[in-house]
Amino acid sequence: MDDARTPDAETYSYDRPEVDPVTFEVVRHRLVSISEEQAATLSAISGSPLVSDATDFNTGIYRANGEIVTLGKNVLYHAASVAEMVKHIIADCEQEPGFSPGDMFMVNHPYKGALHPPDIGLVAPVFHAGKRICWIGVCAHQISVGGQFGPQARDVREEGLLIPPMKVVENGAFRHDILNMVLENSMAPMNMALDFRGFLASNRIAQQRLEATIDQYGIDTVLAVMDGSIELSESAVRARLVELPDGVYRSQTYLDHDGLENKLYVIGLEMTKQHDRVVLDFSGSSDQAPTFLNCTRSGLHAGIRAGMLPVVAYDLPWNEGVFRPFEVVARQGSIVNADYPAPVGQGPIGAMWLVESVVTEALSKMMSTSVKYIGEAQAMPNGGPDTFVLIGRNQYGERNSGQTLDQAHVGGGAYVHRDGLSPQGHRHIPAIRLQNIERAENNSPMMYLYRRFIPDTAGPGRRRGGASVGHGYILHDTERMNFRLAGHCYEAPSGLGLHGGYPGACNTRRLHKDSNVRDLIGRGHMPRTPEEITGELTHYPAKIGRPEIFTARDVHENAPSAGGGWGDPIERPPAEVAADVRGNFVSQAAAERLYGVIVDRNGTLDERRTEARRKAMRAERLSWQPEHRLAGAPPDDAKGVELALMGDGAAFHRIEGTAWLRCGCGHVLSPADENWKRYLPRSPAEAADLGPRITLHEELEAIRYACGGCGRLHGVEVKRKGEEPLFDCEIRF
Repeated sequence: MDDARTPDAETYSYDRPEVDPVTFEVVRHRLVSISEEQAATLSAISGSPLVSDATDFNTGIYRANGEIVTLGKNVLYHAASVAEMVKHIIADCEQEPGFSPGDMFMVNHPYKGALHPPDIGLVAPVFHAGKRICWIGVCAHQISVGGQFGPQARDVREEGLLIPPMKVVENGAFRHDILNMVLENSMAPMNMALDFRGFLASNRIAQQRLEATIDQYGIDTVLAVMDGSIELSESAVRARLVELPDGVYRSQTYLDHDGLENKLYVIGLEMTKQHDRVVLDFSGSSDQAPTFLNCTRSGLHAGIRAGMLPVVAYDLPWNEGVFRPFEVVARQGSIVNADYPAPVGQGPIGAMWLVESVVTEALSKMMSTSVKYIGEAQAMPNGGPDTFVLIGRNQYGERNSGQTLDQAHVGGGAYVHRDGLSPQGHRHIPAIRLQNIERAENNSPMMYLYRRFIPDTAGPGRRRGGASVGHGYILHDTERMNFRLAGHCYEAPSGLGLHGGYPGACNTRRLHKDSNVRDLIGRGHMPRTPEEITGELTHYPAKIGRPEIFTARDVHENAPSAGGGWGDPIERPPAEVAADVRGNFVSQAAAERLYGVIVDRNGTLDERRTEARRKAMRAERLSWQPEHRLAGAPPDDAKGVELALMGDGAAFHRIEGTAWLRCGCGHVLSPADENWKRYLPRSPAEAADLGPRITLHEELEAIRYACGGCGRLHGVEVKRKGEEPLFDCEIRF
């Protein structure tokens, strides 16, 4: 991914031996296990809920120039981040103060590799015979690094203490003068100090295990396995790309509200695949925002890599080789490649999150052209968590500035062969753990009223997205706190569906002011549903500029966004929809409106009325009009040769020397070399047509596209009003 791989004079040169396959795999797995032991060591020592409960960290081994050798299955964003940190450490510190055994370097500067100031990395060079062979690193999110979290900051220097590459460990021990300076800038110094000790122990154990592996197998063998593993992944990804059709695959989504005004920022990707190389071009993304939504280039790479690994490298070693076939183009000064000193405090849950989303969708569109690889394509993940930070004195009388972790209980995107997981957790944290209520109540001054699946969060489809878990809670053992909110996907649904699937729910948060809950509890009844709660209801926007008040008589509720669906919802088996209603994943009303399935209050299926309802829905779609009439198309029964799929509902065929896109029913939809959306019957959709938990920004519209022969939905697009439909799958035959 447009990285320089130039050796320097301080790195160890070796004569690469031939390593037999058994030894290769033994050593490769040993290296992976070292990263896993790093993670276990950090978790055992850290007292931070972000590490121990949310697994908001990563560990890894990096080659002498910063290339990823191994990475953990925790937050994938951090793996890319540490790789960027290593390159900046080399550039800034190799000459002065230099590198020696026992040194470790700290970084949290977003323009030097970190994602945003709360992400702090500790990285150690590893030596053999006086020469650098690799790096060991760990990075984790911190509760507080000082500064402002929110849209008030107009400069990254307002968002907390900035640590450029700095030597903080000498001869294996922290320099306490520097450590104390960093801790003094945090509102949670004890938490941070424990994390730093976990960092140190994590890197030490990794160095010890790596040195033992070198003693056992020899330095040349270990380095040969490191480099060979990278080359193995590279060659496998290139071979996979060659099997897929050349073309341009496009994706775009929107980030709503910058904290100052409710304006939209586009994250746009044009992905060009040719033979065994891919160019990811983000030039169509918006200019950088004046507030904390932006990401730096390290954040851009983090989002790209998190989107890429599960789709194209699902069965490969995750290392630098996966990324070598990909080139990144991003306009300097854009929201995905901000100019210093633009604020970037929202970090992974700002523009970076949507970089992952559009990469996931574009790659999934490419993979879903192939019978062999369509099973790895996935609808977009949830639209991103919204940060809910409590500020004030907690139940222990201590200053508190911590965030809840409930936003991780989200449904995943659907696949061609199965529904999304309910809940999946965040897609870029494969080894995610979801915090239990007892731990949450111990860490924050809250008492939970409920934690439950929220109906109609899952994106509808033939295979639906996963459902998300919502929460309701009140303050406990404290009378008042302030809170901040900062998220997106409130009025711009970004957990988009694929191939006719609908988007997952938008994020929602609301507060019942002066509620009846204390009275109910006093009478011995614990309310378990929102319907039991009364009080003045406040719905919150994606971001609030100043802290809001949360008192002991209020109830706060959240319902997170969820992943998109796959395929036409009215092709979902009616019995499965009825089961979803009985399981409280889909409401009775949504079953009828979105899936065309009629059930009674108990979820019992009415087959006759369902058949009639779906027939009427198809008839209505057949009355829709296309933007352009298709002229000169071959008849639906014409014989042709299948060239590639477009999901499981349509395919490209060559008929009498010309390539066409054709529905699975046989109806010819459009010429293969033109935007298929211009030729399909289309209809605008209101937010309620997409789901009861969808909200559309005033600048957005939703358009549905259906086959003119059978009425099957092939696309549901959310775009700016008046803009041309996105030509999302331009295959070159």
